[in-house]
Amino acid sequence: MLFVIILPVFFAVTSFAYADPVITLSIDDVRSPLLNTTGVQASLTGSKESLLDIQLDEVAIQGKVWRGLRFSCHKFQIDNGLVRCDEGVLTSARSAPLLISFQFSSRHKILDVKIQISSSEGRESWTLSAHWGKPSWGGMLTVTDGDISRIAEFLPVGEKEILPTPIQGKGTINGSIKLHGDGDGLAGIDADLALDGLAFSDATGLHAGENISGEINAKAVRKGDGQGHLWKWNADVNWPSGEVFWQPLYFSAQGQRLTASGELNENIVRIVEGKLVLSGIGEMDLSGVIERPANTLRDFDLSADNLELSMLFSQVLKPFLANTPFADLKAAGQAGIRWRYRNSAHESLDVNLRDVSVEDERGRFAFSGVNARIPWQMQGANGKHEPTTADIHIQSSQLGRIPIGELHIPLKMEGWNLRIPRLTVPVLDGTLTLENFSASRKEGQAQEWQWQFSGGLSPISMQKLTEALGVQPMHGTLSGEIPRVSYNGSTVEVEGALLVRVFDGTVLIWNLKALDPMGPAATLMADVDMRNLDLNLLTGTFSFGNMQGRLDVAMHDLELFNWKPVKFDASLTSSPGNYPRRISQAAVQNISSLGGMGAAAAIQRSFLHFFDDFGYSKIGWSCSLRNGICHMDGIASEPMPNGYLIVKGGGIPAITVIGYNREVDWWELVSRLQRITQVSPKPIIN
Repeated sequence: MLFVIILPVFFAVTSFAYADPVITLSIDDVRSPLLNTTGVQASLTGSKESLLDIQLDEVAIQGKVWRGLRFSCHKFQIDNGLVRCDEGVLTSARSAPLLISFQFSSRHKILDVKIQISSSEGRESWTLSAHWGKPSWGGMLTVTDGDISRIAEFLPVGEKEILPTPIQGKGTINGSIKLHGDGDGLAGIDADLALDGLAFSDATGLHAGENISGEINAKAVRKGDGQGHLWKWNADVNWPSGEVFWQPLYFSAQGQRLTASGELNENIVRIVEGKLVLSGIGEMDLSGVIERPANTLRDFDLSADNLELSMLFSQVLKPFLANTPFADLKAAGQAGIRWRYRNSAHESLDVNLRDVSVEDERGRFAFSGVNARIPWQMQGANGKHEPTTADIHIQSSQLGRIPIGELHIPLKMEGWNLRIPRLTVPVLDGTLTLENFSASRKEGQAQEWQWQFSGGLSPISMQKLTEALGVQPMHGTLSGEIPRVSYNGSTVEVEGALLVRVFDGTVLIWNLKALDPMGPAATLMADVDMRNLDLNLLTGTFSFGNMQGRLDVAMHDLELFNWKPVKFDASLTSSPGNYPRRISQAAVQNISSLGGMGAAAAIQRSFLHFFDDFGYSKIGWSCSLRNGICHMDGIASEPMPNGYLIVKGGGIPAITVIGYNREVDWWELVSRLQRITQVSPKPIIN
């Protein structure tokens, strides 16, 4: 193909062929918008069967430079307007020799060039035939087992920065390209090409392909004369085998096919009608406009009716969710889509979902039996947002291990502003009510959303809830009021106190804030106050031993990192008021064991060990967690010179529990608590 470079010199030499049997030509510098050449030396020796020799020090075409080019033909003939070379050789400083034969007839206006290249992979040939007259001309390039990497040598520098480069020796091309034109230039192109074993990559490694085979059939015809003419084109691309990675997408060929037709000029490329067939996914109809020379998408329309969501999600959508909280989703079912993109902005998106299921592989949530029509509209003909309402039905879902009943979501949409006036969510035997939910995309932040809502939770059986969570069964009910909850793109914050009723008491959660809640390193901060908890209900839930009375719990400056506690100041104290206060021997033993070897239960001697439970007047215990160590203390109003008082005896018979170990590794303390609540120990009385 480098023969194209020496053609201007060839014609300059042969134009003097009849004048002298020995011709020499020397040109220092030739410059043009297309071609720059330096150091041209040419000679033609003989009259009938001559020796043609052309040397070029350097040739530059569109940024591509060749050095040390030489073309020699030992059987060069000129006879009655026919110029012919049967055994030509083209060499360069870095390329293997090319065997070239050609004939040129000025009388019949015909040029035939054949280039043959021998390599370890076999022999390839590139044959060019051209004819011209007034006003028409035509040409045809035929390729047999051509090395496709040679095409990259002639790509302009600007295109090379965008397109991956074929790897040397990887891939062959067969087929033909026909050209025809007139006095106004090129008027038509017709290409039928087959690729086999193509491999390509770029310098960044973000675009690569391997073992690609395919067929390309394309045709373009110029419409109109002179400047600003329009081209009509159509193309058919079939991809039966190979693999392609185009960051972030990966495709393995399974018979994908693209057919399209349209028009182009120096300003735009227009796809009037196109169809994309993705094996295992479905068919998509598309059209659009690409603006040149920046190659930016201006307008686009895409429609499809029966897409298999599992393959669409895994191959096309999921790669874009990498490094997001939704990277571990999988989906199934069928989907229809209508997408309209105008003036480089989203205008409308109409989605239909049929029997869709979505599951988070990390077990955070799952939805099944989803049927929905979501007609999102950015703006209408008047340039204003068009309000629409989505119709979403979810047969069942799950948040963590908690099952959710059937849902109907009345989602109102006005551009990027979304609203749900009221949503009732069945949770076990109760309901979660969301009020005035609203979401919007943050101004100037294409990827960040903000939302808010308030609501309430009607009584849910704690027994059903703990069974669903797979934890120790509890009794009683759970209910509460949810104040305004908001999300600003990175932080969930509760304004006011979250009120929960459990164990016949109340739980107030305030200053609640979660940073990056769906991320890999979520952080939660809160203050928690529990008042008047029924100890009988609380301790009866675990294998801890029975306690009667009321308890207040405070946990301030709580901080969880990746949902594990790293900091808090906690205290447990007896609630004020008159109520029975009893503690079993098992509970005494377990309270003592939490402090390790440094804790002791001062059980009154003699006959008291015959009693099953004892009286107490106060309970108090605190833990300040810092750097993995729990710094413990007891009843604040009852200081002791040695140790700290956890349970103060009262009544008959009475019990007193004293702790001596003030510092315990937090996870060791948790481990002890898990052991004593899972296995009921036999009381030991001293």
